[in-house]
Amino acid sequence: MESTGVAVIGAGGIGTLRAHSCAQIPQVDYLAICDKVPEKLDTLSESVGADMATTKFEEAITSDRVGAVVISTDEEYHHAPAALAAELGKPVLIEKPFVLDLDEADDILAKAEKSGTEVFVGYTQRFRRRYLLAKQSAMAGQLGDIVMAMGKIYVTRAVGEAVARRSPNTTPSINTLTYMVDLILWYMEGKKPVEVYARAGSFVFKEYNRDDFQWMIVTFEDGSVATLGTSWLQPHHWPAYTATMEIDLQGTTGSLNIDDAHRDVVLAPGEAIPCPYTPEHEVDVAFLGSAMPGDFALGEFFGPMKEESDAFIRHVLGIGGVGLATGAHARRVLELTMASDRSVKEGKPVKL
Repeated sequence: MESTGVAVIGAGGIGTLRAHSCAQIPQVDYLAICDKVPEKLDTLSESVGADMATTKFEEAITSDRVGAVVISTDEEYHHAPAALAAELGKPVLIEKPFVLDLDEADDILAKAEKSGTEVFVGYTQRFRRRYLLAKQSAMAGQLGDIVMAMGKIYVTRAVGEAVARRSPNTTPSINTLTYMVDLILWYMEGKKPVEVYARAGSFVFKEYNRDDFQWMIVTFEDGSVATLGTSWLQPHHWPAYTATMEIDLQGTTGSLNIDDAHRDVVLAPGEAIPCPYTPEHEVDVAFLGSAMPGDFALGEFFGPMKEESDAFIRHVLGIGGVGLATGAHARRVLELTMASDRSVKEGKPVKL
């Protein structure tokens, strides 16, 4: 195939970015948009010039013009449209964290295997160049055997509140720490995690029945160890629009550190400006480029989510596309984050 049609299911904040990403890809010759809220659907459909706009995901996914599907609904509603796409043999890209239940993950993967199609999960931060270069270094053997790793991701309270309000079943681990688990398992590919031990605390987010922060220790079968942490405690006005991240990899012959705090481009505007992800909150100082999906600039969308969407389409068409997280890998990530939550509740290590 030289081109394909794409259905984007979900017209919220992330679905909007996916739709704009697909609209900017020359190989996408048909774009279907779906959302259960007509107002959101109409607004997005008009802005991207969609060929189809529907409130029924079945109509979009089953269209003969659609050859690939992107699921950008809230995480509570990933399973049904993803399972349909997989059953029909249409490659599907699902926003992280895949789903919120291992049985649902297994169902999607089983349907994809039966139909002979592929499932990918949108771990978008992989597509920041610094993380791709780290993977290249690990693959090239420049670190030797990676035996110790540290990773942390902190998001603002505004982001944590938005997540807690929209999804009753997600947690800081499943929603946010999942980025770090993905990257570390990717860098330490081939190593089998066998145990998770985690600690957490709930002070600020107690009213949401969620933890404020969580730290987990992952032990691998060969004795390697990874320590990974997340926090929703950063103030609403923290200058990083979404997240501050850091990774440290220690190997038998080399080491690598990634400082992803976004302090390299600092804007101090004359008046406070809204955060892209949570526009109801404003900041007096902003770290430009810190929006995790990317940014609109001069009328177009740029950044890791655009790169990931492009990689997905190129892979579907058989003309390239690297760095995508497979469904099987995402299931392992989900298993670890769920085990981390279980370890917090039980106060003891959890065997995998």
